[in-house]
Amino acid sequence: MVTHNTRPSAAALAAWSKSFLAGQDPDIRDALLGDSRVVTYPAGAIICTGGEDYKVALVHSGQVRAKVTSWDGREVTTRYITPGHITAVPAMLTNGAPSSVEAVTTCEVSILNPNTFRRLLRTRADLCYQVAVYLAESTYEAVLNLEENLFGSVQQRVSRHLLEMAVQTVNGLVVQTDQTDLANAIGSVREVISRALKKLSDAGAIRRYRREIWIEDPNLLRTFASPQPDLPGPKPRDAGEGR
Repeated sequence: MVTHNTRPSAAALAAWSKSFLAGQDPDIRDALLGDSRVVTYPAGAIICTGGEDYKVALVHSGQVRAKVTSWDGREVTTRYITPGHITAVPAMLTNGAPSSVEAVTTCEVSILNPNTFRRLLRTRADLCYQVAVYLAESTYEAVLNLEENLFGSVQQRVSRHLLEMAVQTVNGLVVQTDQTDLANAIGSVREVISRALKKLSDAGAIRRYRREIWIEDPNLLRTFASPQPDLPGPKPRDAGEGR
């Protein structure tokens, strides 16, 4: 569903207030949101495919993910995008993006006009500086994600993705996914994911039910996601112990 903005909706204004542009003057906000259109995507929908097909989108609700796909069809998630985030800012400046973006859950976004955004950047130094800071922070975030994907174990990556994908409900934190989707998200295979999930379930960190994974103990799951987990279980003996 597509709705063209004449006046920014309450959802768009709330999302803007969470974005990195929240401190900008209202005239910048009104110019960008006033020249946008609101779109609702169902879960699993492709929002853009990468390359020159990019969309600068302010997320109102739901969750989307950016992913890269290899020539043989394998996928790796580069980041999860939640309300208040704006997609494809680098792509807007370089006229292309290496990753595609899809809806993880049903989501609503404001599709911003990149031409309007670029015009404002050419005339507003304060906006340029804010975007530069955002791009620098995004670069550091990308490096950290790359480090985790290259050097982190499957157990760490699965745990981290579950924490990032979790949605708060009245019954607790839940992730709407299955083993195949999770394997695609981290660039692994279903059998390996199954073993990682079983370990988390046996430890009491999660509970599985069909296509739902309920996070029973977020702190324990964060321990599994850490680079050097300090997990419950037998401790290594001292060198002289038992002699």
